[in-house]
Amino acid sequence: MIRNSARRRGRSIVTDATKSIDTLGQGRKLNRTAPNASGRKPSRKTKAVQERILDEAARIFARKGYQLAKLTDIADAVGLHVTALRYHFLTKDDLVEDMMNSLVIHVHDHLQASVAHFDADASARSKIEAAAEAYMIATAKKREHMEAHANVLNQVPPDLRERHFNYLKANNDFWRNLVEEAVNAGELRSGLNASVATQVLMGSLIWTREWYDPAKSSPQEIAREILEILFNGIAPPPSD
Repeated sequence: MIRNSARRRGRSIVTDATKSIDTLGQGRKLNRTAPNASGRKPSRKTKAVQERILDEAARIFARKGYQLAKLTDIADAVGLHVTALRYHFLTKDDLVEDMMNSLVIHVHDHLQASVAHFDADASARSKIEAAAEAYMIATAKKREHMEAHANVLNQVPPDLRERHFNYLKANNDFWRNLVEEAVNAGELRSGLNASVATQVLMGSLIWTREWYDPAKSSPQEIAREILEILFNGIAPPPSD
């Protein structure tokens, strides 16, 4: 078990969850980091074009869903002929898969960075707080990608979705290991069901895509409010 062996070796459990997402989730390699059709690695300019394509694809998938969105729609939005777009993403499946995977990698990289600076004596709760703020900051930058991801996840072909789940599992493991570390350290209630607690924590953060208004609160403020409710509840403390 990761939990027990990690504690016996005297290191933070979250260490296992901060590995590269590509080692945790063996998903499909992103086109923009792979050799293109000519066999050349993409240039900086090519990567910039591909980022524009992914951004426009997110807007269109968010609005139309997977079935109704067409490569021609995305090509028109970017200002490319569809043949030029296919140089970067051969099919709609390639494009939607890379859009989904790149979002999860973006979030996971922010999560990893948020806990990387903590020393061995840092509390698990402080790592959860840092990770929650990092999640909100990361997703605030990718709101249309978040909406598109939610819109297409259950519409894409099953084999594509299965590959993508490898990336999602890496993020799930990250949060699960943090919660287990907090339970083992006595920072959360003894006997807490870590699986349920992880889903509640993740669900509270993920669902902000539906209601969060950046004009009213910063990402950090929302993260802190969510954790205040989760850690301390919404009922008043019992009177002495």
